[in-house]
Amino acid sequence: MESNTRLRAFVPDTGTNSPGIALSRTAWVRINRLRSDVGRSRFYLHKWGMASSAACERYAEEQNAGYVVLQCPIHGPPHEPHGMMVLDDEKIEWLLNICPEI
Repeated sequence: MESNTRLRAFVPDTGTNSPGIALSRTAWVRINRLRSDVGRSRFYLHKWGMASSAACERYAEEQNAGYVVLQCPIHGPPHEPHGMMVLDDEKIEWLLNICPEI
């Protein structure tokens, strides 16, 4: 199945020369799950029969990676014009401790 996410514009492709190369494996897994929109969001948990609904806990919106990064008032990252393009300390904290287990 092809992903229809637009997150590639908000979450950069990271390479060996990236400033974030020293991030933990957990952070890298979450970044890659956000970029590919495949992971344990409620959308996929519902699709796999592991959640009763695809909706975000408190909102009717379908919870996928795009919704979490771009719209979710509960789980979303610290917002700025560049989205997740710059992984500063605040966004790394979000990835490791606040971001749902996507």
